[in-house]
Order: sequence, then C-alpha cells, then structure tokens
Amino acid sequence: MKEINKQTLDHIYDPIAKLVWEKWIAEGKAKLIDNTPGGETCQAQNR
Repeated sequence: MKEINKQTLDHIYDPIAKLVWEKWIAEGKAKLIDNTPGGETCQAQNR
C-alpha cells in the first residue's frame, strides 16, 4: 500500500498527480497519513 502525508498531498502542484493520489486514497490503495502532532494544522497556515 502506498502512503502519503496530508501536507505533501496539499502541496502537489501537478493536478493530475493530485487526482491520482486522491483516487487511490478513495479506493483504499493508498493511505493518507496526518503527521501533525495531535492532528493540529500546520503553523504556517495559522499565521
């Protein structure tokens, strides 16, 4: 199974690649990982 973290997925610039990852996640072929501590949002987004 493939894995990708949420921050990486949010920063993929290629729209086709992002759609492929989202499709794999929806089909259960890939796993979305949240690496932020406690599920908090990225500090850069809070500024």
